[in-house]
Amino acid sequence: MLKRTFIHLPRLGPATELHLWRQGLETWEDLLAARRVPGMQPGRLAGHQRHLEESLAHVDQPTYFSCRLPAAERWRLFQQYRPHTAYLDIETTGASWPHLIVTVIGLYDGREFYQFVLGQNLQDFSDHIDAYQMLVTFNGSQFDLPVLQAVFGRPFFQAHIDLRFVLARLGYKGGLKKIEPRFGLQRPSDLEGLDGYDAVLLWQRAQRGDAAALDTLLAYNREDVINLETLMEQAYHLAARRTLAHLQAKKTAL
Repeated sequence: MLKRTFIHLPRLGPATELHLWRQGLETWEDLLAARRVPGMQPGRLAGHQRHLEESLAHVDQPTYFSCRLPAAERWRLFQQYRPHTAYLDIETTGASWPHLIVTVIGLYDGREFYQFVLGQNLQDFSDHIDAYQMLVTFNGSQFDLPVLQAVFGRPFFQAHIDLRFVLARLGYKGGLKKIEPRFGLQRPSDLEGLDGYDAVLLWQRAQRGDAAALDTLLAYNREDVINLETLMEQAYHLAARRTLAHLQAKKTAL
């Protein structure tokens, strides 16, 4: 999908992207090879082609594209950079920043799952996260990433897909626990109904020596993180089908 994307180009919006697709210019290579585009001035076409050459030169750098795409359209990066993606969620002592403490960070790269726990190995997260080029979160742009950047005193360079915005554009609004069942995701019975407030209480119990409470908190965090991959994958396919529906319809008509 990335190489079918044109809306990252300067002053090129969804309407022009749709126009290009309808002209049979479906990929970067198609537009680069075009000598003219109906309704587009030659100078403007040449400018878009220059920026596409730049895009090709940066195709291994997802941040180049993430900062040029609207937040709700960053799903287009997923397939291109999936092998270099990590899914992230944090637990804290509350939701009111800056009066909170990060207790657990969960991270999953599609193969291995990692947890960084306060008082154990939380400090290792800062080095570990640098192995990835892209992060997927749910509401991470509003909470997880700003909190982590403040806690560790550093920015994170990765491209970022916030599923909250992608799913909302697709009509799936509300919190993560509300959305998951609509995608066929069901949590283990002992974790059903738990939310962020429960995570705070579980941490407090763990600090008083309740090992079972810590196990439950870590299991809860794992579900938050692991489920992001399924949601991201399904959201990608839904968004791609919706975005390209007109193109497929035209091909069928022909």
